[in-house]
Amino acid sequence: MVGLVAFLMGAGGIAHLVAPDFFTGFVFPPLPPVATVIVTGVIQLAIGAAVLVPRTRGTAGLAFALLCLAYLPLHLWDFFREDPMISPLPVTIVRVFLQLAFIWLGWKVWTAWKPADKPKPGGNT
Repeated sequence: MVGLVAFLMGAGGIAHLVAPDFFTGFVFPPLPPVATVIVTGVIQLAIGAAVLVPRTRGTAGLAFALLCLAYLPLHLWDFFREDPMISPLPVTIVRVFLQLAFIWLGWKVWTAWKPADKPKPGGNT
């Protein structure tokens, strides 16, 4: 689970930074497209790195789930657009279900590594 989240966030973050123009069509019109893509790429890289560190793993899992939840409306918007960024239609449907699976995956990492569930060194728990 952890390796998959790290890979998805690392690869996604790098792709956002290396080829931002590919992703600008997914950005909602009121937001600045290139800046939004770059910021989300940096966030993805941070989550990908944080999930590899045991101390921050749970929080990174939650951040991954929340980021995927935030991306879900974009995937749904693309599904209903007249000119979808990703086609054919079956691929857009698969993307929506993959996004739901990613949310679940992030939640599983969060529940397995929640900071509150781990005893603190030197604590009385």
